Amino acid sequence: MRRLAASLAAAVLTAVGLVAAVGQPAAAHGAEVFPGSRQYLCWVDAQTPNGSLDPSNPACADALAQGGSGAYYNWFGNLDSNGAGRTEGYIPDGTICSGGDRGPYDFSAFNAPRTDWPTTHLTAGATYEFQHNNWAEHPGRFDVYVTREGFDPTQPLGWADLELVDSVTDPPDTGGPGGDNYYYWDVTLPADRTGRHIVFTHWVRSDSTENFYSCSDVEFDGGDGEVTGIGDDTGSEEPAACPDEAPGVPGEVMASDVRATQAHLMWGVSQSGCVTGYDVLDAATGEVVATTDGSPMVDVTGLDPGTTYEVSVRARNDHTGELSDATAPASFTTSADDGTTDGACTAVYTTTGSWDGGYQGEIVVTAGDADLSTWQVDATGITSTNMWGGELADGVVVPSPWTAQVAAGQSVTVGFVGSGQAPADGALACS
Repeated sequence: MRRLAASLAAAVLTAVGLVAAVGQPAAAHGAEVFPGSRQYLCWVDAQTPNGSLDPSNPACADALAQGGSGAYYNWFGNLDSNGAGRTEGYIPDGTICSGGDRGPYDFSAFNAPRTDWPTTHLTAGATYEFQHNNWAEHPGRFDVYVTREGFDPTQPLGWADLELVDSVTDPPDTGGPGGDNYYYWDVTLPADRTGRHIVFTHWVRSDSTENFYSCSDVEFDGGDGEVTGIGDDTGSEEPAACPDEAPGVPGEVMASDVRATQAHLMWGVSQSGCVTGYDVLDAATGEVVATTDGSPMVDVTGLDPGTTYEVSVRARNDHTGELSDATAPASFTTSADDGTTDGACTAVYTTTGSWDGGYQGEIVVTAGDADLSTWQVDATGITSTNMWGGELADGVVVPSPWTAQVAAGQSVTVGFVGSGQAPADGALACS
């Protein structure tokens, strides 16, 4: 099995040292690092000892000029909180690399069809160890696509260009969250590919509707994982030490996957100074309610149902004990949890895409006047082995843990890939 070449390993190690200048460890939870994704390798290429961004690769430089620094300092944040495993029919052609531009940061520039992105050189038909950082560990599935032979890299990437070549659920990792640890699994690449192609990796979380997206540019030329198009291509730059500087203020705080007793919080990485970690604060009292050792995200648990919270975040430099100013407060409200199990609901089925022998559909469940803590939908006639947001058994769809609770008047969506003829769009029985 072919593994990381020395040139790539050197580049990654260099990145680990350089990122210390702005305090964010190299590992995060949203992008492929082998073969290196556009957002990851551009971030590696752009690092400087003082923490500023100065990419030498022309595609990376243009992406920085077009979209700003947010996608660089938050390179792991190429996500859609409501992706739910959806692909064709949900993510438009030409926006696949950014996941449809629905995330908190602007990754649209990384969709540009051009041939000068940082490139990993590979051998067609060989087996490689793919790697994806596990800063924040989540269960789920990794789907790997490769563009078909004859793909034109100067044209926008479309779903018709991609072939699904590998899928793995809950692969092993090299250790716990943080540091240089990562998920890894073996992928055998198609033997008929030649020249320049794109590897698209889609991470579908099974504990949330949040999905992550990565486009990696590769050249099938008999290579063994060498990376070109970043820095001087030698990987010889010395790592920079974390300076004893006051940490900069983090970016805007956002809440997602808010449930009755917990919420997922994410914020922008501090873009200056030395940052070793972050504190989540009760905005009213200043009390620390959660901390991280560098990750710009955390799950806050033990919350009260039906309660509005206001939080802010500050950055730490644990070498000196200095703290940044806190961000502006962000508010969120947990869902009510009164034990209701039989509140009225409605369900509507829609076909979102179809092909010979199969189709993709979605079921939207809407609560009535009362909150729902669970629900079920009569799905007689639907056959599926690939469903997200729910589970199908004996003709009935029941919710996944994150779609069970539905506030009064609100909706959740269950998506799936079905086999055979798609049913007619319309209402389904919900209880």
